[in-house]
Amino acid sequence: EGSVLGRELADVARAELDKLPERQRQVVTMRDMLGFESSEVCDLLEISAANQRVLLHRGRAAVRQALEAYLTERS
Repeated sequence: EGSVLGRELADVARAELDKLPERQRQVVTMRDMLGFESSEVCDLLEISAANQRVLLHRGRAAVRQALEAYLTERS
């Protein structure tokens, strides 16, 4: 069941990521999935460090909330 749950959680995270506003999705994808440094994200997307932090925080929070809701529904 562990690998099944892992796949299900990855699917939930991906689905939530797809729902995010474009900039949030870009920042979360670049930081958490592609491993970019914050300075690289800022340069590539032409955003400030503060904006990058806000977008990352909001995006991660939305994905985390979706995962928590999914896990709560399963129990």
